[in-house]
Amino acid sequence: MRILHIITTINRGGAENHLRDLIEGQIRNFGCEVACAYLKGDGYWKAELESLGVHVFPLGLSQYGELGPLWRLKNAIASFAPHIVHAHLAPAELYARIALLKSPQLPFLISRHNESRFYGGPGANMLERWVVSRADGIIAISDSVKRYYSKRWPASTNRRITVVHYGLNPHCFQNVDREKVENLRAEWGGNGPTLLIGSVARLVPAKAIDVMLTGYAKFINQVTTPKTKLVIVGSGPLHEKLRSHSEKLGLKDHVIWAGFRQDIPLVINAFDIFALTSVTEGFGLVLLEAMSSGKPVIATNVSAIPEIVADNESGMLIPPNDPESFAGS
Repeated sequence: MRILHIITTINRGGAENHLRDLIEGQIRNFGCEVACAYLKGDGYWKAELESLGVHVFPLGLSQYGELGPLWRLKNAIASFAPHIVHAHLAPAELYARIALLKSPQLPFLISRHNESRFYGGPGANMLERWVVSRADGIIAISDSVKRYYSKRWPASTNRRITVVHYGLNPHCFQNVDREKVENLRAEWGGNGPTLLIGSVARLVPAKAIDVMLTGYAKFINQVTTPKTKLVIVGSGPLHEKLRSHSEKLGLKDHVIWAGFRQDIPLVINAFDIFALTSVTEGFGLVLLEAMSSGKPVIATNVSAIPEIVADNESGMLIPPNDPESFAGS
């Protein structure tokens, strides 16, 4: 079977990381021939996908509405001749839908990885319904994602939604070099009695890192022992704003801005506690990574997170946008 995946980017991120693992499974476990077309981005996973034998098609999008990426996608479909086309994330869904206009018999799947509008402009709902009407099947990565779209789409579309949760091979999180873990902890000041509270997240509004910072400031003002440090791993457009907010809270010596890192199994194993204060999560794959590393989790009780973290069993759930609850957890 030949499967063509179409996605907006293959940068490192939740949906993109999942797609990389999905493709590897399709090749190694089922002997599929797989291609991946992506609209834009830095092509983070390109070399690794190619090492798996994947045909990778960069579509060269610089701004939405360009026709060049559409023609390149149509050429990719023609040359690869897939048996199934599988689209991930809204922009890629739209380009795939248009490219398949003259291929009505070619099976088309869509995976929905988050809870969000198709795009922010006028006519979004109508265009989204036109795109999903072509889908032979729609995968929602959580019950929460399914509920979100079921309220927006007609019953005929909802009947084609199937929930397939993300999976994770825990091996790389359970078999890390302990010496490297201890070295990283020492680098971050986590030696002796100091506990490292850590988070891995894009620095964007949905992750509500400002709430985490405010809650952490309240915590260290209330509790003198044990000593702690907060480690933020990730990058994004809010970096400078969040760093300034942190300093205004008096956290300059308490927060470590670790930036973007690729060694996430090592990073998470260096934490003592993992925290996530998102206001929405389509799934929250990083929570599986934290639990696979044996770390206690503090996370917000929103979207799909309660499907992953059982409150007071595999972690602690707190209300969103509530620094006091984060401080008290």
